[in-house]
Amino acid sequence: MSRSWWLRIALLAFLIVFSCAILMPTVVEMVLYPEETEDVANDNIEEGVRNPPLPEWYTELPKWMRSKTLSLGLDLQGGLMLRYSVDIDSAIDDKLASNAANIRAELANIGVDLEDYNVDRENNQLSFIFKDVNETGKITDSNFLDNHPMLAYVKTVDRTVTLGLRENYFKEVEESAVQSAVEIIRERIDGLGVAQPTVRVEAGRNIAVELPGLSRSRVAAAEKLISTTAVLTFKLVADRSESISLFTTLSQNIPENSGIYTGGGTLRADDVIDPATKRVVSSGKDILKKFVRDNEKIIPNGRDIAYEKVDLRERRMEVAEDVDVNTLPTSWRIRLVRTDLPALSGDNVEAAYPASNPDTNMPYVSLKLDHVGGDTFYDITKEHVGDQLAILMDDVLVSDPVIRSEIPGGNVSIEMGRGSRQDTLTEVNNLVVSLRSGALPAPIRQEYKTLVGPSLGKDSIETGMESLIIGFCIVFGFMIIYYHISGVFAAFALMFNVLFIMAGMASMGAALTMPGIAGVVLTVGMAVDSNVIVFERIREELRNSETPRKAIHMGFDKALWAILDSNITTAVAALVLMNFGSGPVKGFAVTLLLGIIATVYTAFFVTRTMFELKVRISPDKMSI
Repeated sequence: MSRSWWLRIALLAFLIVFSCAILMPTVVEMVLYPEETEDVANDNIEEGVRNPPLPEWYTELPKWMRSKTLSLGLDLQGGLMLRYSVDIDSAIDDKLASNAANIRAELANIGVDLEDYNVDRENNQLSFIFKDVNETGKITDSNFLDNHPMLAYVKTVDRTVTLGLRENYFKEVEESAVQSAVEIIRERIDGLGVAQPTVRVEAGRNIAVELPGLSRSRVAAAEKLISTTAVLTFKLVADRSESISLFTTLSQNIPENSGIYTGGGTLRADDVIDPATKRVVSSGKDILKKFVRDNEKIIPNGRDIAYEKVDLRERRMEVAEDVDVNTLPTSWRIRLVRTDLPALSGDNVEAAYPASNPDTNMPYVSLKLDHVGGDTFYDITKEHVGDQLAILMDDVLVSDPVIRSEIPGGNVSIEMGRGSRQDTLTEVNNLVVSLRSGALPAPIRQEYKTLVGPSLGKDSIETGMESLIIGFCIVFGFMIIYYHISGVFAAFALMFNVLFIMAGMASMGAALTMPGIAGVVLTVGMAVDSNVIVFERIREELRNSETPRKAIHMGFDKALWAILDSNITTAVAALVLMNFGSGPVKGFAVTLLLGIIATVYTAFFVTRTMFELKVRISPDKMSI
């Protein structure tokens, strides 16, 4: 036998073994030990616990052998469907407050003192009251306003200068914020390893998110990671005496039965838990935020409220020894922070990565700031030695270390509370993913959450598999009846075709959807068409009294370009759908493209190899 024939045999054997190895994790995790998803909406489930557990022999395999699985789409396996709305108004409010603090700091740097300044959130305006009326022109200078492109001059009355949003700024921010949010959410979802997620804009500010095949142990983590705005800011914790004074004033306005109480010199609120479902009905943070929003006029300029989870160690000191603090609802408290510092945020972060403290073995987030951020951070720490630095993610205080000395170089460490190591590691990894993907341009609110149950997926799989099996049986029967032994060769080629398609999808981390199954059925039809063209060419050569060996050779050669032409045009269409489509359309395109590649290979190499083997065994007979 020729060397090329043996190479084709070796390549076919390798592809079959490789495809089976690629699909092995899929068979184990989805067929033999499928994860139960009936209670996917139940939040009272231990994170990361799989039910049923995977067999020990499988978990002991190297990770690279278990990393690729063929996922099912939302229509087959179920999953999480979310809709968010982008809160542009809150983003504008935050930008106004940030610009006000920056302008105050810039004026101070050039020797101009302000008597006061005010942020008018209702009219989207900033008012600056100067001590000297002759210095009002400093802020209206065009060169000064060039550093604040969102602002425009409005008016000057005596010593008060008013700035507002420039024309069309709100519309520009709305359009760019929604598109940026879509890209950032998509990047964060990629960090979760969800196959074939769908993120799209719906009706202006709304964003729809579909996460197929999301196991119940990852639902809460996915929601938290998506909705985290991830705006990292550095501020200073206000003096304790100032904080106690303000919180005492606020405590006089606490409504009855609001869930807010005083403790530790601050105001606190606990999560409200539904006793039946054990799910959080209302977050303690949200309760406090609503109260602070209703009393925001009491909070002085240059100060803001941050929210902090009460540490488990503190809670353990507040309850009896026999009480398990892990079963208690999360407790939140408010902290007073200063906003009269130069702006320093996540935009100044060049790199973020998880690290581990060698002394405590606890994970933390290590940040590297850019040149501007590093210089600003150095100045802040140099001027405020002995003060507490407030490191906030969105409006949540995640760390409040005391500044012992100035910190050069722009290297910052963020310690994430004092919970268990695994919980802390999860928080660290989520924060790193959020920082690497970038901050959302505006906060997003979850409008609704829909969990697609397994019954829809089960029915769809059964229907799809039935259609696939029926299609195979009809095709196999026709080919064997009409082409005899050659039809058997075609049937084997079709089975290898489907095997290679599934292995290709698994290696890409793609998800199989109902349109994907339709793509497989369509591929089977196209593969049969290719075999029919080849077989008819071989028949023509046999009718011309050619030997079986020569008929096979000439039949495949004559059919080659006809089949390639039709498959190339279909492949171009599939590439267009894959690049510009999303969700089910993209799933169909991926399956179709893999099917075309597998069809060309099996029709011209696998089938031909079997024909040549048959001719070598009985060179004078051809059953076709």
